Amino acid sequence: MMTGYELKLWRRGCGWCQEIASEQLGVTRKTYARYEKLDDVPMAIILATQALSLKKMLTEFQVSTREKIIKRIEVLISQT
Repeated sequence: MMTGYELKLWRRGCGWCQEIASEQLGVTRKTYARYEKLDDVPMAIILATQALSLKKMLTEFQVSTREKIIKRIEVLISQT
């Protein structure tokens, strides 16, 4: 489950405005703005945000050193 507030935090974490986030998620900006006000974001949007986050992380890993990758994984594990 993801709330609209968490969706907004995800977007800001990506450094995106609503226009770019909506383009990346394949919805209109108006629809995206509505999602940020919901108590429960649609599952398709949740899955899309996870996929985009994973894509970004994998891109970062390709240009990182082994030590940076290990440190990033340790941070992710500690958050669960």
